[in-house]
Amino acid sequence: MQNEKMPKKIAWIRRRGAKRVVIGAVMASIIILLVLTSFFYTPYDPNATDLKARMVGPSAKHLFGTDQLGRDILSRVMSGGRVSLSIATMALLGTTVLGVVTGMLAGYYEGASDAVFNMIAEIRQSMPMMLIMIVFLAVFGSSILTMGIILALAEWVTIFRTVRAKTIQEKKMDYVQAAVANGASNTRIIFKYIFPNVLPSVIVLAALMIGSVILSEASLSYLGIGVTRPYPAWGRMISDGQGYFASGKWWVSTFPALAIAMLVLGVNVMADGLRQMWKME
Repeated sequence: MQNEKMPKKIAWIRRRGAKRVVIGAVMASIIILLVLTSFFYTPYDPNATDLKARMVGPSAKHLFGTDQLGRDILSRVMSGGRVSLSIATMALLGTTVLGVVTGMLAGYYEGASDAVFNMIAEIRQSMPMMLIMIVFLAVFGSSILTMGIILALAEWVTIFRTVRAKTIQEKKMDYVQAAVANGASNTRIIFKYIFPNVLPSVIVLAALMIGSVILSEASLSYLGIGVTRPYPAWGRMISDGQGYFASGKWWVSTFPALAIAMLVLGVNVMADGLRQMWKME
């Protein structure tokens, strides 16, 4: 009886995977809101140095402490997230559009287009992508735009293969065959009948790729080839602070690492919840 009286607006929370979606969304939203706040407010200038306040631990004045140059770590974590989220957004849009377009073309038309796109995907997967990214960034520079493009090119194959397989499956369904028999154009069939059924898989993969892209950007920044200074970057902050762990100055690296971990874990949990809700196991 209690389930029958439950409002429809909140009844969905009892569905399998819904709680994971909520928990993951909350975790990711905390970091995203912290980063978005930095566009109009940070406790201190993230690049302002104060040698008198260097390596001060977490306190009421500096909640996350200060680094080796006296810069406020909370302000730098907030500002550094703008770099990571900007790159992740660009890469995600690029890889999603590229993967969906090529996957649907290859899956729907098959033949020569399928062979060409599959060959390109196999060539991409045979490359040591981290090495290619390092070379690419060394040649063209490590701007936010450059990193967004190279990460999009690195990640598109996963979406391509999933969309291609799903398109081939949907193309054989009776409702698509009926649309073909009624004279519907290829464009109408792709966008009205096939794409809506492919979209849930794309959303889940895109959510999972947010974490992958953020980790890739952090790794490049950790190696010193990410976005150049004076932009703060989470990966570079971890690298700058790791030498101070032995002396007990744990906060320099810990807080940017926690921001990365919480954001990546949040989007992965949310994506897994969506996968369960939409019965995509």
